[in-house]
Amino acid sequence: MIPQEDLIIEMWPPRSVGGQQVGIATGVKVTHTPTNLIAICATERSQHRNKQIAIDMILGGLTSPHYR
Repeated sequence: MIPQEDLIIEMWPPRSVGGQQVGIATGVKVTHTPTNLIAICATERSQHRNKQIAIDMILGGLTSPHYR
């Protein structure tokens, strides 16, 4: 588990042209401040899911040399 104070989480709206999803932030950028490791995810429609994927990517980068 990564301490919350070690993460900077930024969100941005989707690039859609219109429809019901306008103005909903779905893209997520997570920065691990001690290592300056950055993960960006905008693949899912859910902001919560994108955030979890980005945090998992950070965790993978911290724990596995394969992902560095």
